[in-house]
Formats: sequence, structure tokens, C-alpha cells
Amino acid sequence: MAGESQQRAPLSVSQAVTIAKSILSEHAFKIVGEVSELSNKPGYKAVYFTIKDEKASLPCLMWKNRFQATGINLTLGARVEVTGKFTIFAPKGRMNFDVSHLTLAGEGDLRQKVAQLANRLRKEGLMDAQRKRPLVAFPETIGVVTSPRGAAVHDVLRTLRRRCPDVAISFAGVPVEGKQAHRGIIDAINCVVAAGAEEVLLVRGGGSFEDLMPFNEEELAYAIASCPVPVITGIGHEPDTSIADMVADLRCSTPTAAAESIRQHAQEVLETLDGISNRMESSLKHRLARSQTILDTYASRPVFKDTNALFATEAQTLDMAHVRLALCARDITTQSVQSLNALETRLNRSIPQGFNQRKVALDRISSRLRVRGSVMLQPSQQRVVQNQSMLSQLGSQLTQRFQNQAALVTSRLNDLSPLKTLERGWSIAKNDKGSIVNSINQVKPNDQLYITMMDGTVSCHVDDPGVVEEFSPITWEDGHDR
Repeated sequence: MAGESQQRAPLSVSQAVTIAKSILSEHAFKIVGEVSELSNKPGYKAVYFTIKDEKASLPCLMWKNRFQATGINLTLGARVEVTGKFTIFAPKGRMNFDVSHLTLAGEGDLRQKVAQLANRLRKEGLMDAQRKRPLVAFPETIGVVTSPRGAAVHDVLRTLRRRCPDVAISFAGVPVEGKQAHRGIIDAINCVVAAGAEEVLLVRGGGSFEDLMPFNEEELAYAIASCPVPVITGIGHEPDTSIADMVADLRCSTPTAAAESIRQHAQEVLETLDGISNRMESSLKHRLARSQTILDTYASRPVFKDTNALFATEAQTLDMAHVRLALCARDITTQSVQSLNALETRLNRSIPQGFNQRKVALDRISSRLRVRGSVMLQPSQQRVVQNQSMLSQLGSQLTQRFQNQAALVTSRLNDLSPLKTLERGWSIAKNDKGSIVNSINQVKPNDQLYITMMDGTVSCHVDDPGVVEEFSPITWEDGHDR
């Protein structure tokens, strides 16, 4: 055996490290320790931390995807329980513990569960300020839920007797520690509410985180949120904050502070009222002074002293616009006149030239027409002369018969003419309306008659319808005396 060991070849460093790594990775371990170092930088593929106890420390790594899946907010000093295998980083020869599972140990685990529950209830809206009920200003009955043997109940009762001795107290003593304590607290809240409590005080003294766990139960949180009256909590001391505190309508740091929040002391109420009265008086005076200042400011404005000031700006603007419009109109008119003059000049120059050119062309055409027209119209003129002579011959033949007829009709018309009758000594009588009078029955005394003869008209006045007397001299129709 000794000879075989002496003949075996030595291992290289990498081979030795590989063998050690394979041996270590065959076994999984569960280790508990406190986080002493932590490196969780963006861009890293793994989270590096160190856990320790009183005698040793162990460097650990956990791949980012595994770490993010745990949902744990790892901090220095946290007590954790890790599960994994030992491994060796060959390039540095450094041993690490490759963590595959990570949980918070002891109180850290409890705090993690409480934080997760709080986040879920917050998303559901149980901790929204809009959901919480306002406190009753002057309640007549107060419900107190706490342990009957603790110091908290004595502090609360002593404070209530001092600050509001007239308030009735409905007390429910229940255990405030233990796994089933939250159920007793829920029943106690319902009991005091049924007894007529207008507000509920849920209090207990200080203790460890594990002692306060009943106030971190989900059922109690829903019971507080659904309570028909406001719930005021005073659980533990100032640093202690439970889910019941977050859901309650008012969270106080201690049981005594919770009791003091129920109602103000009488002296405090009087002081508050005095303060409100003083503020109201000061505010009213300030408001009146401000209103008076505003009114004075309005009264001093020019518009209330001179009505023209109201439209002064607009009037000036209108005047300026009028001036600008007049200037623009003058400029436009001047430009238009200049343009018209230029056009007139161009027309005076262009029209004679155009007319002269057309006149020359017309003269040429006229001379050509005179030369060609005489030649073109000569045959037509001969035909016109021939047709004229033919029409003269035919016309004289056609009108001969009608001329004879016209002579006969003329002789007959001459025989029937009233002028022939007047030439024979007869006359025609007319009244003032121009109608012919052919009977004495058509006249009466004082009528005016006009007697027409061959050479004029006589105006007569009727004295007797049977006798006609001549009055005025004969007057021609053209107005000359005769």
C-alpha cells in the first residue's frame, strides 16, 4: 500500500478543487444564522450575503430569480434559515454556500408574514383614510375591550373618570395573548357595541412581538373595519404598530393616550371654544376691514367719478382707428388716382395708334371695294334698270282701273260733303260740348251755341228756344278776328 501511494501521480490544483467540489455538492444542509453582510446590487446575477453565529461565519450566494421568488426584504441583522449545498468557486478557491431556499427564522418570519398580510389588506382598502369613520364629539357610552388583569385597564378607567366622569363605560374583559385571543377580542367588540357603545377602546399594555400577534390576525382586522362604530386602539408602546392599529379609525401610542382621545377635558373644551370665538371675531373684523378696503378701492376708481373713463381706452382706440382708416383711404385713393392716370395715359397712347392702324386698313379695304364693287355691281345695276322699266309699264296698266274708280268716288264724296251744303247757304249749330244741335228741343235759355258757316263760326247766346240772336262777331278757329 505504501508503494502504491508513493507511485500515484500528484493532482493539479484544479483537479483537487473539482474533486472537493463534487464531494461537497453531494450533501444538502439547512442552516440558521444572522445576516452580517449583504450585497444586492443591480445588474448582479446573484445576491451575496454572509450569515454568522457566535463562533463562525459563512459566505452565501443565491441566484436572483430564486431570491426574488421568495418576496423577502433581506436586511442586516435578520435571522434567516437557508437551505442549499456547499460549493467552491474554482478561480479564487473560495467556498460558498449556494442557497436554494430562504426564509426568515423566529420573529423575523412572523414579521414577514405580518408585512405580507398588511400589504394585502392595504390593497383591499382597509387602511384607506376615506374608509375610516370620524370620532363622536361627545359620546355618552364608551366600550372598553382589554385584559381585566393588566395595568392597561386601570390606566384607561382612571383617565376616563378624570376627563369625562359622566360617560357610561361598557367593559369587556378578554385574554389579549394566545392563539385564540383574537376570537375573544372580536366577540368582546360585538358585545360592547350591542350594549350601546358609541366608540370602542381596544387596548393592551406592552409586550414582545409574539405577545402582540393576536392584534395582527386577519379576522380581527376585518372585524374592526366592519364595526358600526369608531374603534380606537392603544396597543403596546410607541414603537409597536399592529395591523389592528392600521385598520382602526384612530391609532394611539398607549392605552392612556387612547382614553384621552375620547373627549376633551371641560377646561380644554372651554379653551377651545374661547379660541374659536377669538379666531371668529378676528376673522370677522379682518373680513370687514378687507371688505371696507375693497369698497374704498372700488369707490376711488375713476369709472365711478367719471363715466367717460369706462370707455376711455375704447374711445381712444376708435379715434386712432379712425385716423388710420382716413390715412389708409387717402393712400388708397391716391394710389387709385395714380393708377387711373397711368391707365389713361396708356389708353391715350394706345388707342390712336390702334385706330390709325385700323383706319389705314379700312382705307385699303374701301379702295379695293370701290374698285371691285363697281365691277361686281355693274351686272346687277343693268338688271335693276330693266326690272324698273318693266315695273313702270306693268304698274301703269294695273293702276289705270283703280284711278277711274277713285275719280268716281271722289266726285260722289264731293257732292255729299258738308262743305258743299255750307256753300249753298246752310249752317251747322253745335252746343258748348261740341254736339250738333238739330232741334230747338235740344236747347234752353242761356245756352251757348256755335254756328258754323262756310267761312267761319258764330258764337250765340239763346234767349228763347224759338228765336236765335247773334251776339258776338265771327271768330276763326285759328283765333283771328274777322
